[in-house]
Amino acid sequence: MDTQLKNRKIILGVTGGIAAYKSCTLCRLLIKAGADVYVCMTPAATKLVGKDTFEALTGHKVAIDIFDEAKDISHVGLAKDADLFLVAPATANTIAKIAGGFADNMLTATLLASTCPVVVAPAMNTNMYNNIATQTNLSTLVNRGIYVLTPNEGELACGIVGTGRMKEPEEIFSDVCSILSNRIAYINHHPQLGLEQEKLPAPQKPLELTQTRLLPKSLGVGLKVIITAGPTEEQIDPVRYISNNSSGKMGYALAQVAAYLGADVTLISGPTNLQTPFGVKRIDVKSAVQMLHAVESYVTQADIMIGCAAVADYRVENPSPIKIKKKDDEDSITLKLIKNPDIVATVGHRQSHRPFTVGFAAETNNFEQNAKDKLVKKNLDLIILNDVSNKSIGFNSDENEVKIFDRDGQLAHFDKQSKQVIAQLIMELIFKTVRNK
Repeated sequence: MDTQLKNRKIILGVTGGIAAYKSCTLCRLLIKAGADVYVCMTPAATKLVGKDTFEALTGHKVAIDIFDEAKDISHVGLAKDADLFLVAPATANTIAKIAGGFADNMLTATLLASTCPVVVAPAMNTNMYNNIATQTNLSTLVNRGIYVLTPNEGELACGIVGTGRMKEPEEIFSDVCSILSNRIAYINHHPQLGLEQEKLPAPQKPLELTQTRLLPKSLGVGLKVIITAGPTEEQIDPVRYISNNSSGKMGYALAQVAAYLGADVTLISGPTNLQTPFGVKRIDVKSAVQMLHAVESYVTQADIMIGCAAVADYRVENPSPIKIKKKDDEDSITLKLIKNPDIVATVGHRQSHRPFTVGFAAETNNFEQNAKDKLVKKNLDLIILNDVSNKSIGFNSDENEVKIFDRDGQLAHFDKQSKQVIAQLIMELIFKTVRNK
């Protein structure tokens, strides 16, 4: 099954800008999402970041010397079957060379031999960026269909404050995912260039790029998705609460991937330390009742609802308004717990405006039977089973392994891998299932 980045061959071109150190983080993000990354550096870039770092990250030899006779790292060999060529950072000098069709180093020669989509992330002094020569070169790149990521504003290495900072690795990663998922959106507004640049043609239009492989369509475009994530907290008194070990990582990964695939995503989250995924609307809640109210506020407009949150089954009937003090003459305390609403079941049993409803079964025993029972009891369309007793894939882990069931039985089994890749597989399966119904 294709994903945006899984098994994609991405060439990461690193030039001699001070932002070259950020390319290490960008490289790691791409690899973590399943991409096969090959790094190509200019000689100037090696003065800022050692090639050994990139070779350790990618497992591939870094291409620097155009006359290197090593197997498969010639400029033609690198360009072969690439899915995307990303230059980050792209200096004014390299941008000028790309615009002029130069091939005087390994990076520019490889880029000229590439037939895949090209993305450049400019990084330079503000005056250099605003210079008419640079702006003319950038306009040339955009008119050729090269994606130019407008740099951020801020304090630059030279001490000047202005436009020229390379976009952050997480922002560039998001743009790459959007490009490779054929998401419909404007990648940048270029007021100085007098241009508005789209990421890719709409899915129904033929792709006009000369890429070597077909890119997946935007499976999520036009779909509104609600995802619950993280734990809930049920108050005992103002300083104590009942909760669980959920980190929220799986739900947040699902939200990010759904957004990358073009969906309109609302993430309803219990308390976590995670950053809001790029392009996702986040609603913060604490208790199960608050989460239910938030879901009900959005569910009538949703096409898909995914219940990934670890919602507490019970809450304290009468939380104390003041801190409960420990008493020397009492060795125990009794709290009366009452059942919380079952959020995903509430959505699954809706009589009107019911979205395609997906639940999670976090189990420690009798795995498949418990998951199948929940699927029926909660009236779900799909249920995703994971073994939370396995510490390598359970709560707080960066990896997961899941089985997915519908009413006819097991639909898929995704082996242990990063939660980001698992999320890509799950969301593609959900979107394809919804569109086939």
